[in-house]
Amino acid sequence: MKGVFFEGKRNLVLKDDLPKPSIKPNEVLINVKYCGICGSDIESYDTGVLELPGIVIGHEFSGIITEVGQDVNSFKVGDKVTANPIRPCGKCYWCKHNQENLCKWASALGTTFNGAMAEYVNVKEKRVIKLPEEISLKEGALFEPLAGALYAVQNSGFKIGQICTVIGAGSIGLLVIQVLNAAGASNIYVIEPVETKQNLALKFGATDVYPPKKWSKINKLTNKIGPDYIFDCIGLPETIMTSINLAKRGGTIEIFGIHTEPFEMKGFMSVVLKSLIIKGVYGYPLDTFPKVLKLVQNNKIDLKSMISRIIPMNEVPAIFDELVNKKHDDIKVLVEI
Repeated sequence: MKGVFFEGKRNLVLKDDLPKPSIKPNEVLINVKYCGICGSDIESYDTGVLELPGIVIGHEFSGIITEVGQDVNSFKVGDKVTANPIRPCGKCYWCKHNQENLCKWASALGTTFNGAMAEYVNVKEKRVIKLPEEISLKEGALFEPLAGALYAVQNSGFKIGQICTVIGAGSIGLLVIQVLNAAGASNIYVIEPVETKQNLALKFGATDVYPPKKWSKINKLTNKIGPDYIFDCIGLPETIMTSINLAKRGGTIEIFGIHTEPFEMKGFMSVVLKSLIIKGVYGYPLDTFPKVLKLVQNNKIDLKSMISRIIPMNEVPAIFDELVNKKHDDIKVLVEI
């Protein structure tokens, strides 16, 4: 079968001689139809970290079941599905407390095991979500990033009626905006430099959108108090400092973006003087995907408008060179398998 291999920093290879996966009794084999390119894939390509070299990339995907293991009872051949790519150990403290995203020995498709940017992928039955007829396979490929956005809002402690700022209107930022809008935020201010993404932010429920250098306007719009919650979907040194400067006293900063390089921060004393809460968020627990399904079924989230391009597998290595540019116009690129 064909698949896209991550071989290390700036090195992606499309191979056509990969063995088709075999399945265990509790697994299904999925013929992948669409696989999304995630920001973490781009970060791995750019830096050589986050994903293990020598594996098939891809963890945002949808497809059709072509084979079921003998112990599988919930699915049949022909079912349209997406899947949770995390592979927790199931035995550690965090797994036993519904925090499998923090599993001490966690692994994942497309990160530590062969992923879904290939013709076939094998997945355990309990990680698979059936897609109803009204939800397309293209939309199903975006369930995984939506799960991350949903859990980020849940993890923050956000309550209805509060004021929020989202930094970065890429795919994750736009999904966070939609979740906040559905959850009843009174105002959602967005910081984003790219005009096409600014427009989408407004479409998805943002109150106002500003370029990075104009972030102080948000302070004025909140009577110089600041937002209750800031969701940093970029995670760069400058966006973290903007978050600290902008957050209200006693406010919460949720950092969703991943930055792999060490950096120096000035003015960090403000975290203490403003009694700020700074939280990281990674992944999502097992019960998040069913919640995502309900949100999409109830038309609370627009996934179709998130898809900016659909490309064939042979264009994958070239498009990664485009997407490394932080100011590109793409939101979510899907690879058609």
